[in-house]
Amino acid sequence: MDNMKNIETDNYPDKIKELFKELVSAELYEKWADSFEAEVTDEKKVTVYYSGEEDIKVFKKECKEMLAFSVYSVMGAGVKIRIAKKSSYNSLSPNVKKNIKAFKFFAVGMVFVCIATAVIVVLCSYIGNRSFRETFYSTSSIKVDSPVRVIQLSDAHGASYGKNNKKLLERIKALDPDIIICTGDMVDSVTGDLEYALYLGEALSGIAPSYYVYGNNEVEGIYDFPLNEKELDEKFGFSKDNRDETALLSLEDTFEEQLEATGIKVLKNEKDTIKVKTMTIDVYGVLNSNPSSFWSYSEKAFMDYAYEDTDNLKITAVHEPFIFEEFAPDFWGDLMLAGHTHGGVMRIPVLGPLFTKEGGLLPERGGSFVYGRYDAAGKPLIVSSGLENSSIFRINNQPELVIIDINKF
Repeated sequence: MDNMKNIETDNYPDKIKELFKELVSAELYEKWADSFEAEVTDEKKVTVYYSGEEDIKVFKKECKEMLAFSVYSVMGAGVKIRIAKKSSYNSLSPNVKKNIKAFKFFAVGMVFVCIATAVIVVLCSYIGNRSFRETFYSTSSIKVDSPVRVIQLSDAHGASYGKNNKKLLERIKALDPDIIICTGDMVDSVTGDLEYALYLGEALSGIAPSYYVYGNNEVEGIYDFPLNEKELDEKFGFSKDNRDETALLSLEDTFEEQLEATGIKVLKNEKDTIKVKTMTIDVYGVLNSNPSSFWSYSEKAFMDYAYEDTDNLKITAVHEPFIFEEFAPDFWGDLMLAGHTHGGVMRIPVLGPLFTKEGGLLPERGGSFVYGRYDAAGKPLIVSSGLENSSIFRINNQPELVIIDINKF
């Protein structure tokens, strides 16, 4: 019975048009016959699609009455009639239209699924970022006769893990480090986060010999100009013929004085030598990590560190890893530490870090040092993703505390 209805419905358009031809004048039929067609979606609904060049209002005015009469005569009274302008979509068969509608429904559904998944991922990451993970690295050097443990903190930006960072500090103490190094941006601004930095400095120096290297946030808060070669030369009136690289260190820095009063050592293009067990270790901190000014304002200090007392274990700490990307000297140190990149903020499985300001999209593909362990002049460079935990965009990239164990073999 249903098949009979379908056959009858399929014949309705032809019958409607035949009756319309009988009802109107030959002139009117000739004028409009090729510009419309009827589509019957069911026994109670007919759509007349108009495809002519004249305004559809003219077509309705001249044909609507006779079309309605034709439809009612063929299908019975009570049928809903709609006259519409024909589009490419209207010209499709009912089955194709159904497929398009199904695809649209599927596409909308997938959009909602993707949005829901993204919201869940962001929320889960944000919740997970309330705590930090511990990332362990193992390196070797013939310069050590027993294991040396170095803990690196970077890019905290004032992050708190428990009141007064109790959870973080308790864990650092339990890990029993020999040296602690902060590689910059521990605060967002010197003035606003001074107490945070001072409390952290005092706590860390009470655990092990501790060092603080400035990041771009500290530099911006202390100095009123960028530490690139052009700005430095203008500040001091220098040129390549008369530069004094120590001039930068003569500028007033009350933040350094207050930090060092807590027991943590601030390194600004200088080294500090300490004894760890039976070993002697040099720790060098880079202040101007901008590649344009690194050699012009720290060459002598760095070369003295690198090539004097070569039996000492050498650890180089810098906030931004760019100098390791730009230059290829024979020796950077036995271990290098850096931060700044926040691990690319979002980390995509297989693809890695998504974006950095300096390296753009997928920065590791372009040779940028963004996160993890790299080789720099044949020695390990560790780039930390940092401890900052306030960004909701930090995805698949939990804040980290870096622990490096240096063994003889």
